[in-house]
Amino acid sequence: MGLATIWVVLSLVAAAFVLQYLFTINVERSTREDLNAALTRVAASIVPENAKPTLSEPLPDPRYATPLGGRYWQVRALDTGDIARSRSLWDLELDALGADGEISHQIIPDGRQIIMLSRKLDIESPQATRSFLVTVGEDYDPTRALIASFTADAIKLLTLLGVLILSAAWMLLRYGLAPIKAVREAIENVRRGTHKQLEGRFPTELDPLVDEVNQLLRARDATMERARSRASDLAHGLKTPLAALYGIAEELREQGNANDAAIVQEIASEMSEKIDYQLRLATLRLRTAAQPARSSLNSATLRTITVLKKTGRGEQLHWVAELMDDCWVDVDRQDLMELVGITLENAAKWAAKRVIVRATRAGEVAQLEISDDGPGVPEHQLEELGIRGRRLDEARPGTGLGLAIAGEILEINQGQMQFRRAQIGGLCVTLCLPLAKSVSSLPSA
Repeated sequence: MGLATIWVVLSLVAAAFVLQYLFTINVERSTREDLNAALTRVAASIVPENAKPTLSEPLPDPRYATPLGGRYWQVRALDTGDIARSRSLWDLELDALGADGEISHQIIPDGRQIIMLSRKLDIESPQATRSFLVTVGEDYDPTRALIASFTADAIKLLTLLGVLILSAAWMLLRYGLAPIKAVREAIENVRRGTHKQLEGRFPTELDPLVDEVNQLLRARDATMERARSRASDLAHGLKTPLAALYGIAEELREQGNANDAAIVQEIASEMSEKIDYQLRLATLRLRTAAQPARSSLNSATLRTITVLKKTGRGEQLHWVAELMDDCWVDVDRQDLMELVGITLENAAKWAAKRVIVRATRAGEVAQLEISDDGPGVPEHQLEELGIRGRRLDEARPGTGLGLAIAGEILEINQGQMQFRRAQIGGLCVTLCLPLAKSVSSLPSA
């Protein structure tokens, strides 16, 4: 559209100059013809027998007889230098600056511009052949005003024409590219997860592209489902060997071989933790920044708290939720539920009596702070939190994978996780999540 605008504007400007040039040429050609006719009339009226040039009869145009009336004539006898002029010239003298038969211009003292035509004539008389320089002219200001008026009208017309052309171009682009917009909206629906493939009515020219994209989407979904199924099958297939290893560890312990039993049990536990970690990661939805999502942070937080309050540990705690107006974040709903669930479970696990959840907004980021009044974590160990399999307290049950999975979720969704000591004494985990960018165009999660 920008290139079309530039092209139309340049074309119309060039057209304006060409039209003005052609109109000026035609007006001056018409003026030249009038002057040529007037010069012929003056030449035919010259009386060559008189020593001083005179006309046999006055010209019929009354402007010649009116001082500065707009039409002028002048005859100079080249042999004597005597001049005869129209009454309209008063005491002015025309300077024939142009070549014989050519148009010239002259500015008179009152500021007027006169366009003139001069011609040298040899007229025979009974006594001898005499030479005269005949000049006729007229005011150029009316001609210049006519040209200016035409130019102004042409500019108005071309401006209107330009607006119509650009409007037509805009309509052509808008409706011509409407099918592309339909494909774009269908792709956005796939990115948001509301559709599994491109759906809608598309022009026949785009059918091959739509079919190819849908085949790729189906192949991607099939590949992901096959990979998840393989991971699930592998996990279930390893349950029996792991159970056998736990049984062997118990038998070794009963036989008094506690060291070997502990080694076998540790290996089995490590394998179980890695399997659980990979299975939970397999459920996450990989996406890029170009794939927007929209989920309610308040809804995910309140639903998770409601579930945890029904557990044995959650019933013993006092839950405080300080949430702002409903906040929508650019995180997949399933990922958000998993993320909030992991961090709240971790707080409930370590809290003594209270868990405080506070949501704030900082620019384009939503911050969810989860604080507990538990023992907390020493400052020098805060950096070790979230490292896969790293447990800071081996005395309590757990795998050490919860915060690591939370970190994976945040990495997928362009978020961050920060740790510090809470004001109520325990650990404060801050989740920084990007806000949903186009709330009006995305469906509710």
